[in-house]
Amino acid sequence: MSRGRLTASTSAAGVENVLALAYGCARVATILQMLPSLPRGMEVSQNPRLYLVLWLLAAANAAGAVTVAVLRRRGLSPAVVVVDVALCTAFLVLGTLAVPVQDRVGTWVGWAPGYSLAVVVGVAGLSTAAWCTAVATVTAAYVFFIADATAVAGHSTIAGNTLTLLGLGGVARIVVRYIRRVAADADAARARVAELARHEEKQRAQLTMHDAITIMHLLTDPALPADTRAQLCEQAAAEIRRMRAYLRGGPGAPHPPGTGGLGRDGDVTLRDVLEEGMSGFADLGLEPALELADGVRVNADAGEAVRGAVAGVLHNVRRHARATMVIVHADAERDRARWVVTIRDNGIGFDTATTALGTGLRRQLLAELERHALTASIASAPGLGTRITIEGNLRP
Repeated sequence: MSRGRLTASTSAAGVENVLALAYGCARVATILQMLPSLPRGMEVSQNPRLYLVLWLLAAANAAGAVTVAVLRRRGLSPAVVVVDVALCTAFLVLGTLAVPVQDRVGTWVGWAPGYSLAVVVGVAGLSTAAWCTAVATVTAAYVFFIADATAVAGHSTIAGNTLTLLGLGGVARIVVRYIRRVAADADAARARVAELARHEEKQRAQLTMHDAITIMHLLTDPALPADTRAQLCEQAAAEIRRMRAYLRGGPGAPHPPGTGGLGRDGDVTLRDVLEEGMSGFADLGLEPALELADGVRVNADAGEAVRGAVAGVLHNVRRHARATMVIVHADAERDRARWVVTIRDNGIGFDTATTALGTGLRRQLLAELERHALTASIASAPGLGTRITIEGNLRP
């Protein structure tokens, strides 16, 4: 989100804003360092008028570069860099006519070397070829500017200053390239998160609509028995409530059963969860055996996942299995610290090796349960029915 002309976000655009700000601050700082020495430079210069003109041009160029960077919210364009480097080179070359030899090293009377350092740092974001050309040009002009000062400063000082110019320019380039890479990775990560969020929302919509579509499909069957139709109508009303909650952005379904199993710590009883999931399926010949799981509690989100899985499995049984009996068994295996729910039907079954799982079993059963650290398995064979097993950890 924008916070004015320049922002400090970690996006690629935000990083370019920060680099532009840093570049502008460096140029402004250079002019401020040059300012106190202006009277002294005018006094000792062999050509005071040329000295003043070069100083004013440097200040105007720095101000223009800062303005361009702020307006563009990124570094200088290649065309502006060419002008900037050309002017810096001119200041160094013409500076030999205006700055005394003894003031070219170690003083701000000879301001051109400090100015050239700001320029070299400012071109750090260029392509490799352009950066090498710009740095080489400025460095050559710098060596020309201080070449006559060897008698005053010594060869080692001049060599050290030259290497400093090259070294700081290289360091600035490394830092800029690294920051840009980090920003690009951050943008890629944000794009990935957004894509995962869209995928998650798509899955949520599929899960929300799956059972409702199954109910509507069954209700269109003119041969549907009246008692089964009445149960489906009740389930359809519940699905309508779930879909309305989904469209409002709330939870996709109410917790079972109407907070009847909701504990003070946000838990629900496994038995209440299973009974809620089985409601409306009396026509399947349900035979629940839940007593062994009495007292088992799960958190509300995991309970809703189990409820949806049980309902989804029973919808599949009703629509595909041609079963006359479904046994829902729950147990608490204390030795393994696990609870186990088994849903077994005596329907036609299917070959798990050759039959692809649909949205209900693949998403609502396996993937949704896995999201809540629960496990599920499917065992089936043609003519031998189907067994669904759901497991979770017993809570202390």
